[in-house]
Amino acid sequence: VLEAWIDRDRELSSIPGVEYVFVFENRGVEIGVTLSHPHGQIYAYPFVPPRDEQMLRAARAYRESTGGSLHADVISAELADGERVVYEGEHWIAFVPRAARWPFELQMYTRRPISRLRDLSEAERAEFATMYLSLLRSLDAILGVPMPYIAAWHQAPVHGDDADSRLFLEVFS
Repeated sequence: VLEAWIDRDRELSSIPGVEYVFVFENRGVEIGVTLSHPHGQIYAYPFVPPRDEQMLRAARAYRESTGGSLHADVISAELADGERVVYEGEHWIAFVPRAARWPFELQMYTRRPISRLRDLSEAERAEFATMYLSLLRSLDAILGVPMPYIAAWHQAPVHGDDADSRLFLEVFS
């Protein structure tokens, strides 16, 4: 599935007028899914969605005021604290964000700073598959039923400056 997402992202990003490719997967009638299995969707927008634009503005303001990377500093703080880290692999890190917005929420980042799905290395792609399935099974185990979820990739705009972007997957229910 990851290879399909990467392929579609690459192709849609090359279409004139596309400014943001939003890749996501969802599961569960509780969140409005009508199919009985997880399925992915990809939207190619002629604009950057408001939430992603807000995250970019916050990361830019952070860089301008501190000289650092907001995403890198958040990852470092989560690893140093360790309390909310649920996966720490060779290429990926997953944690519950400090100020989670949902009852069940995870963020997954590569250790290497990259901005887009298509930038994932072969090793990162391979580890992602193992990590992702393991984390989804862990979410299912919490209540003993398949956890309804949305898994949304956040990445750099097609024609944006990558300095303040960082690829990450957000999973929430």
